[in-house]
Amino acid sequence: MRKNVWLFSGGLILLSGAGVLLRSIELRTALDNSTMLMDFGAVSLILLLLSAAALGLLALLARKGMEEPLPRRYVLCFGGIGSLAVSAVSLLLTVAGALFCLRSRGADAGMRLFRELLALLAVLGGAAWLALGLDGWRKKKEDSFLSAVLPVIFCGTFLVLFYKTYAQLPALLYILYPFLGLCAAVAGVHLIAGFSLGRVRARLTLFFCGAGAYLCIVSLPGVKDVSFQLFLGAIALELAAHGVCLLLPHPPEPEQEEAETPKEDGEAEAEKAPETPEAPETPEAPEAPETPEAPEAEAGGENA
Repeated sequence: MRKNVWLFSGGLILLSGAGVLLRSIELRTALDNSTMLMDFGAVSLILLLLSAAALGLLALLARKGMEEPLPRRYVLCFGGIGSLAVSAVSLLLTVAGALFCLRSRGADAGMRLFRELLALLAVLGGAAWLALGLDGWRKKKEDSFLSAVLPVIFCGTFLVLFYKTYAQLPALLYILYPFLGLCAAVAGVHLIAGFSLGRVRARLTLFFCGAGAYLCIVSLPGVKDVSFQLFLGAIALELAAHGVCLLLPHPPEPEQEEAETPKEDGEAEAEKAPETPEAPETPEAPEAPETPEAPEAEAGGENA
């Protein structure tokens, strides 16, 4: 399991770094700033092949690396001091992104309202990640479904606003990676939220966590809005941390132990309770002696 952790984290860092470098070169050489059109050249092809290889390796790791069954609880799968530290950093990024989002409001009234809503959901999503990290660190017995759902709403709203902002650009390559990254992020946080309801789909969760983290990091050079960059960074950090937690060893699920504990306590109380004296058995009445049967002939004569 430790080998898979190093393979996931190290591969994600190396592939994401290479993707960011290629994405920066692609935007500098293939993008026409006057028309916002992009030429599909050698750099674009290499980046596309690199992304396909990264997703293929993630799919292979998700298929072969998940050997042990996972507990059907969020705090047991994703709890720990590492998750708490990552959640604190993610909260700082979302709060900073919300401030930039409010400062850079557009002229359209509908877009301003949408950005204000996104800023609010970003803060709530970051606070929810921190609350989940605290629950995992404290080994809370019950999962908070509301805290698990808020990041899903934040990522979904971010996806809609990002599409509304960049959908008018004529270059498909310009929005391809961030759009796919946010789609994978929505799927990843949705699957993560399922752990709080006992719906564990470990392989799909690991794949979408890795894919969302990789694509969000690769998208950073092409996103000019600072608030969007901070949001993408927070989402990528959370997805990568959850993916690592899935590959770490997990404590046994205490459901069976908790189920057996009341029985043991009940048995102990039954043993300690004074035994009620049983009622003395009443002696059985002696059976009446059997009367000899009269011969049939004599019985017939008497009746006559």
